[in-house]
Amino acid sequence: MRLFVGAFQAMLFDPEVKEDADRARWEVTPYVNVGPLFFGMSHEQVISALSAGDPTDSGYPAPGEFASFYDAGVTVYYGSGGNLAGVAISPFLGPHVFLGDFRLTHRLPSEIVGWMETGSPGSFRLNQRCEPYFEEIGLLIRGQQGGDFLRSRPVFIGTEWADRFGDLQEGPIPAREWEEY
Repeated sequence: MRLFVGAFQAMLFDPEVKEDADRARWEVTPYVNVGPLFFGMSHEQVISALSAGDPTDSGYPAPGEFASFYDAGVTVYYGSGGNLAGVAISPFLGPHVFLGDFRLTHRLPSEIVGWMETGSPGSFRLNQRCEPYFEEIGLLIRGQQGGDFLRSRPVFIGTEWADRFGDLQEGPIPAREWEEY
């Protein structure tokens, strides 16, 4: 029993975290791309762009499904046509993603709030979990627990999912995103 509890604690409280030097730097163009990933890409194009090999977990090719690339720290979601419609970045393993000069990944909530208070990202709404989302730029900022801290897990969407994307119940982002993190 102690071994199980120890393994559970390690998984829950001490996530694997890549060093900054081991992370790529990606730029975001709202509703267009997240680093090398362009909304509308096919699954094969996503795999090629990530250069991370096959996904470690996948529900593809069903519309509205996903592919997770653990080592890259990226989860992608596919829309109704089977093309890239959403990208979620792990705060612990994913690339550092920037919108302008602000890094969106692996931030404390207080740092995100400070950025929001400057008005830089534009106006926002809060979803049912009080997570901010920005309709003008297709960005939802989720939280992911790691140790004693909650870190930012940005989720970016393409125009296909622009309508009500922050809504947990009726929005287009698959339930898996809300259940897993």
